[in-house]
Amino acid sequence: MNKEDWLDYFEAINGREPSAKEIAEALAIGEFQDDATTDVAFEESSSNDTVAEVVEEKEASSIGADPIAYPKEQMPLAHSNNIANSKQQVEQLKEKGKNYLSWFLEGLKHPVAESSNSQFIYGLITLFLAAVLLAAGLVNYINRIFTSIINMTVSGESLKLKEPETFSMIEDAIRTNFGFSKVIVVTLIIFLAYAILAVLPAFINKFTSKSQENVTELLGKYVAYTPLLAVVNFLILVVSFFTSDKLVVSSKYAYQIASSFETVASSPSEGLSSVSRLIKEVPAIHSIQTVCVYLTILSIISLAVLLVAFLKNIKVSIGTLNNFYVTLISFLVFILIIFFMDKSLLSNLLHGLDSLKDSLAKLF
Repeated sequence: MNKEDWLDYFEAINGREPSAKEIAEALAIGEFQDDATTDVAFEESSSNDTVAEVVEEKEASSIGADPIAYPKEQMPLAHSNNIANSKQQVEQLKEKGKNYLSWFLEGLKHPVAESSNSQFIYGLITLFLAAVLLAAGLVNYINRIFTSIINMTVSGESLKLKEPETFSMIEDAIRTNFGFSKVIVVTLIIFLAYAILAVLPAFINKFTSKSQENVTELLGKYVAYTPLLAVVNFLILVVSFFTSDKLVVSSKYAYQIASSFETVASSPSEGLSSVSRLIKEVPAIHSIQTVCVYLTILSIISLAVLLVAFLKNIKVSIGTLNNFYVTLISFLVFILIIFFMDKSLLSNLLHGLDSLKDSLAKLF
């Protein structure tokens, strides 16, 4: 019992209040419990129970819940989104590739100067591809000619076997002046001429006929001929590989061959004349002439494709000039553009020959 109950019980039995000594003795023998001690014990018990409950709740939450559940849920979601986007991009590229291939094959089977559908991007890509193929064919032809000269076998001996280090240095000089960098420069020259020939009809028709279509839409229709142009230029690249990259000649022709091609850089007309005479005398270099003939024929076909498309796409009358005079003027403009393109190409190739000559002079 508590203290108050014990006091009431004592007074009821003894008829008086207990003394302090009697209260202490009763407390000592456990007849009652002090209120303060009980409160402290209760508070400690309650506190311990509360702490235990909090700890148990934390342990339960730590066991039942994942503290990084949110990131783990988001990471797979983001990863799956990236995969989905990648797949979608791949599918789009495949679809565009199929569409481009269909457009290319259709333009090759049924070439026209102007198509009903505008495909500006496809035409621009194919026009640039045609320029790259033509440039690669021309540069490869020249590269193989000079490679055949340094790879010349005379009386069973060749520079490549006798002095491989010297051969390697000369070969590097040829690749430097007639390699990838030269292909890029020649490509830019050819593509500039191609672009002018493609854009000029679009501008003329736009501003003379006051068409509602913009220039890019018209240009997208006027590049329908580019698949055929690209295929012809691809044949030029293939034929350039027919040039032999090694020669087997007698000793009496070795010096003449080397000096003749060296003269081309300083005096193109004299050098080419000397090479022409050697081609008749030396069967080993006959492939140079044969491939040159093939390349010339294919180049003429390539120019014919450009000319037909250029003239057919200009179909307007300008002022008092009827379509006949416009076509005639357009033809002269075409010749002028091709002239400057060929002049730029020849100048660039001759500069490459000069650079090659200087490189060899530094080596020896």
